[in-house]
Amino acid sequence: EGTEAALRDALALALDELNAFRAREGGELAAEVRGHNAKIAVVADEMERLREGAREYFQKRLSDRLRDVAAGIQIDPQRLAQEAALLADRSDIGEELARLKIHSGQLAALMDGGGEVGKKLDFLLQEMNRETNTILSKTSGAGEPAMKITELALGAKAAIEKIREQSLNLE
Repeated sequence: EGTEAALRDALALALDELNAFRAREGGELAAEVRGHNAKIAVVADEMERLREGAREYFQKRLSDRLRDVAAGIQIDPQRLAQEAALLADRSDIGEELARLKIHSGQLAALMDGGGEVGKKLDFLLQEMNRETNTILSKTSGAGEPAMKITELALGAKAAIEKIREQSLNLE
């Protein structure tokens, strides 16, 4: 009886210590995930700031190219400007940035809410990755502003991957 009680007490103590360790580790992992997510939010804000410069660069470059191609061909300048503006709009990353920011906010809320986060977190990370991939594809070739956006988007992708790695250890 005495040995059995001592064994139960030792087991209870070991389980308490294990749970305390897991809670501490989970808190540290959650803090790391929050830190990476904060970087993504900062990067999205910076890309937003650079967005207009990239758009203007792309529109000017496109107009110049179209003018070169159309040299000797009579094209209405108004129509040329409209086509350039349309193509520049297709290269705009505003919607992707908006969704990236929304997903980052959802990730923060998910982490603050506690409970089971695995599948929701995985889904959000997939969506965030998709948005950064689209940003990268839309801004390629838009000159200096786009090079900076590309650098920032690659940083966001790295942060997303770090969150994914850490999320595998969260319960």
